[in-house]
Amino acid sequence: MSLSTRLSTLHDISPSLLGVSLLACVAIAYTITKMLGFGRKNEFPVEGRTILITGGSDGTGRALAIQLAAKGAHVAIVARTVSKLQTTVQELQTEALHPVQQRFHYISADLIDNNECERVMAEVTEWNDGSPPDIVFCCAGFCLPGFFADVPIATQRQQMDTVYWTAANMAHATLRKWLTPIQPSNQTKTPRRHLIFCASVVAFAPIAGYGPYSAAKAALRSLSDTLSQEVEMYNGAYSQRHREVAPAADVKIHTLFPMGILTPGYDNEQQLKPALTKKLEESDRPQTPEEVARITIAALERGEYLITTMLMGNILKGFSLGLSPRNGLIGDTLIGWLSNLVALQVIPDLRNKAFNWGKSQGLPKPSSQASASS
Repeated sequence: MSLSTRLSTLHDISPSLLGVSLLACVAIAYTITKMLGFGRKNEFPVEGRTILITGGSDGTGRALAIQLAAKGAHVAIVARTVSKLQTTVQELQTEALHPVQQRFHYISADLIDNNECERVMAEVTEWNDGSPPDIVFCCAGFCLPGFFADVPIATQRQQMDTVYWTAANMAHATLRKWLTPIQPSNQTKTPRRHLIFCASVVAFAPIAGYGPYSAAKAALRSLSDTLSQEVEMYNGAYSQRHREVAPAADVKIHTLFPMGILTPGYDNEQQLKPALTKKLEESDRPQTPEEVARITIAALERGEYLITTMLMGNILKGFSLGLSPRNGLIGDTLIGWLSNLVALQVIPDLRNKAFNWGKSQGLPKPSSQASASS
C-alpha cells in the first residue's frame, strides 16, 4: 500500500472514532499511572500517630499492629486473652521504628458488650494523653461455617455478635468520641482520622455453607457504606470549623475484604466447613496475615475505600459495587463490567455444583454444631 493510500485511509476514519480511541488510551494510561502510584501522596501517614486495633493479639490484627509499629505508630491492641496481648506487645516493642519514643498498650475486653467498647475508648484516650486514637481497626471476630438449616440459631446469633456487633459497638464508641463538636475558638487543623472494618469477600459473593458468617459480614459492609455517607455531613461541618461548631477532624471509612487467611482459627474453620463449601471455594488460595496486612496498609496509603487483597477478590468486588464509593472511577467501572460478564458463568456454575452435589451425595450429614445442640 502506497503512502498516499495510507494517508487517504486515515483521512476516512471518523472523528468520533478517533475521539473514542484517544479517550480510551488516556483512560488506560491514567489507570496504569494510578495503579503504579505515580504522583500520589500518602493518604495514610502513621508515624507518630496512635492506632487502636481490636482483635490485635492474633491473625490479621496482630500482623497489622506489628507492621504499623514498624512504621512508627503508637499502637494499642484489644482482645480477650491477656497472655496473648502481653506477648504481642513485646513483639511490637521489638519491631518499633523508634523504640524509645513509641508507646504500646493492651486492653483485655469482650467487645460484644458495648459498655466494654466505651471503656476501651476511654482508657485509650487517657493513655494517649487525653486524645482519642487517630486510627481504629475493627478486626475482632471468627468464622463458624455450616449450612443455614443445620447451624443452631444460638451459633448464628454468636456469629452476628462476634463479627458484626463487636465492630459496630467499637465504631459507635469511636465515632461518638471523634464527632464531638468543638467551638471554633478551640479548632486547629487535625490530620484526618480513619475507621477501618474487616469484612470478607463473602459479603460480595456468598458461598453455600457460609450463611451464618456471610450474613454478618454483609451487614458490616452495609454499615460501612452507610457511615461513609453519614461522616460526610460531619466533614462538611469540619470544613467550616473556623466559624462554626464542628468535630476536631474529618473522618474516612474503609473496609477490608480478604479471602482465606491462615489465622489460628483457620484449622478449626476447616474442620467445621461442609465438603460442598470446600468444593465451591477450591480455587481460593489462603494468604498469610502478614501478606494481608501489607496489602491493606498499601491500599490505605493509596486512599482506597473497598480494599481487596488479590485479583479474584477484586473481581468479586465488581459483582456488587452498588452505591459504594469507588476507589477509582475508571478502574472500578472496568472491573464492574468484567465482573458482570464473569457472573453470567459463575452464578449458574455455583448453583449447578450444589444441585449435582445433592444428586450424588444426598443430604448433608449433621454437623458437630447441630449434634451439640440436639
